[in-house]
Amino acid sequence: MKQNKNPLKKRKYRNGFWDWLCIIVLCAPAVLHLLIFWLGVQIETFELAFTNQFTMEKGWDNFAWAWKQIFSDVGNNNMGLAFRNTLTFFVMGMTLVPVTMFFAYLIYRKSIGYSFSRVTLYLPGAVGGIMLALLYANLMSSTGPVMEVVKDVTGNENMASLRFTDGMLYIMIFDIFVGIGGNLMIWLGSMARIPKELIEVGKLEGIGPFTEFRKVVLPLIWPTFVTMITLQVIGIFGATGSVLALTGGTNGTNTIAFWMYNMVLQGLTSEYGNVAAVGLIFTVFTIPLVVVGRWLMNRFGEEVEY
Repeated sequence: MKQNKNPLKKRKYRNGFWDWLCIIVLCAPAVLHLLIFWLGVQIETFELAFTNQFTMEKGWDNFAWAWKQIFSDVGNNNMGLAFRNTLTFFVMGMTLVPVTMFFAYLIYRKSIGYSFSRVTLYLPGAVGGIMLALLYANLMSSTGPVMEVVKDVTGNENMASLRFTDGMLYIMIFDIFVGIGGNLMIWLGSMARIPKELIEVGKLEGIGPFTEFRKVVLPLIWPTFVTMITLQVIGIFGATGSVLALTGGTNGTNTIAFWMYNMVLQGLTSEYGNVAAVGLIFTVFTIPLVVVGRWLMNRFGEEVEY
């Protein structure tokens, strides 16, 4: 007697008309968004980068201008200063990643004062960014409470606002205190997934906080660390801090990304080719940095499943 080898044979399901219609309706907005706002923009930007806006001839004029301006402090745009400020904000962002990870670990271990630190570092995140910027500007103004304390300590009654004396420091202080809270939420969310049993076993073995972090916590949160660093590297040339909200690029705080934004905002069509060339140059430099950086981080640490 011939037996049925596969009594539960799966039937092939074929999509009907309404199924395909549903798929098309769901995918159409995403595809159109990709074609218009990414592919279309990339094609137009690529064309602008190789087009001289005065003669409309194709060539490398925009790239020659951009390369010269980036490494120079001359000219109205002062691209050299903007480039250095961009790197400064990038280094600050990279530094905040391990710093906030350290604070998150102290809160995770429920060290002394962890409840106070958690609340005070989270509070700025509950207030809108513009409101925080306005509050910070008033606090740091020449007649604000912070500068009044500085005047009393230094004895200099004619001290101006920090915005005018050191615009970069003015923005960096704001970004550090505002950025820590958001990063803490990511780190604590990652650490909350660590099995409690592993921490308890470590305590029974008598390992200290440093060994616990290095041998237990860090390997388990390594994917989060790689992601955070990768995002920082991706935005290396787009790092602007809170320039738009606090200084508008004045007082020596201009950056590459803000300069590009400002050129487009002012509608200076003669600068569009230069802006496109600058963006393309930094894109070409960013891609290998991201690939190599992620490869190196994966070499030093492997993802642990738990």
